[in-house]
Amino acid sequence: MANFKINKGFNVKVLGKPKAEVEEYAHQQLFAVYPSEFEGLKPRLKVKAGDSVKRGDVLFENKKNEKMLFRSPCCGTVKAVNLGARRFPAEILIERAAQEESVTFETYTSDAVRQLPREQIADHLLNTGLWPLIKQRPFNKIADPAKAPKAVFINAAHSAPFQADFSVVLKGDESAFQTGINALAQLTEGKVHLCKSAGSDIPDFEQAESHTFAGKHPSGNTSVHINRISPILPNDTVYTIAAQDVILIGKLLTTGELPRTRIIALGGPAVKDEHRKYYKVPLGASLKDLFEQSLEGDEVRVVQGNILWGDKVNADTCVRYYGSEYFALEEDRSRHLLGWTMPGLFQYSSHRVNLSSLMGFAHEWKLGTSMHGSHRALVVTGWMDRHQPLNIMTDFLVRAALAHDTDEMVQLGILETDPEDFALASFIDPHKTDVCSIIKRGLEEIEEEGI
Repeated sequence: MANFKINKGFNVKVLGKPKAEVEEYAHQQLFAVYPSEFEGLKPRLKVKAGDSVKRGDVLFENKKNEKMLFRSPCCGTVKAVNLGARRFPAEILIERAAQEESVTFETYTSDAVRQLPREQIADHLLNTGLWPLIKQRPFNKIADPAKAPKAVFINAAHSAPFQADFSVVLKGDESAFQTGINALAQLTEGKVHLCKSAGSDIPDFEQAESHTFAGKHPSGNTSVHINRISPILPNDTVYTIAAQDVILIGKLLTTGELPRTRIIALGGPAVKDEHRKYYKVPLGASLKDLFEQSLEGDEVRVVQGNILWGDKVNADTCVRYYGSEYFALEEDRSRHLLGWTMPGLFQYSSHRVNLSSLMGFAHEWKLGTSMHGSHRALVVTGWMDRHQPLNIMTDFLVRAALAHDTDEMVQLGILETDPEDFALASFIDPHKTDVCSIIKRGLEEIEEEGI
């Protein structure tokens, strides 16, 4: 076990932290699966509108790897298959039936999983639809089942604003989590690293090496964990997975059925105080009723993720395949005349340029969506690296990505990173640069060139 203290970082103090209590949220009739969640996937549909499906029936498969199947989270009737750009199936809506029928799979005990060969576990996860929970670095894409990693990293840390606390999620599912770890250990000849936040109430588990990370955000990011424990060298591959997803794998192996629920955290300044908590929700179920009763404000933006890194979703969205938190904040369209000349007593900034900094950075702020500025020329100031714990020169890396210089990007260490690692840089950057999108495009170009 190793303890790491991350000295560089910044905690965004925002109002709306969820309470550490879990409430049941069930009895939903509408479910959905979003093929657009899976980057790089080319789906081949196996159903059409009007078809009846059992819980666990195949909805679509990956054209690049036909063994990789994606299954229905409920029993019912396919209500619609909504297409996006270039006729890509963006959403599959399913209306739940009154009586449930489920597809079942082979079951294993926790000890039996330790004896299974790697190929059998991989094939089982591919067939049941849970393999895409495992990502691989570099490029943070769905893991290649044919490529054994040098290590597996389980992220049970939480440093981003209102990131789900795994110590809350884990309660009652310790045995399923251990089974999931046993399965992951069979996928690699190296170690399984369980990374958790300092002070969290998460015990140690067999077949996993525990590490604690203390410090400000992004101490909970997987890239930071990999960098400190087992840095990625040329031609290396490592698997990564969120801690709650390990529980889902464990439940699949022990029950022989697809997992039924996931725990999500709901927080943010646009959420009513009594509804800021954790919810146990059916996988794929509509969240419309929950948001209708919990959100307040004239115009609210819901983000799947946190205020620094996440995707904007509609208020009638369904539970996604990835992610365990939802963040709500008000759309801020206010404009301030000569705002740059004001002392900034009520304006939040990570830089000590406003009078609000006299209040200290421990004060919680009711933040909105306004960036308080507009896009402008990129100037090398070094501010992006002020809170960057990775050994990355962000300004120069962004410049290389904008110039499409893949060789320089690789030399500057882009393969060790993920776009999420630059969310804090975008937040503190006075130039309002979307660093995450720039890094993402750079990684895509490198992958296309086959470097």
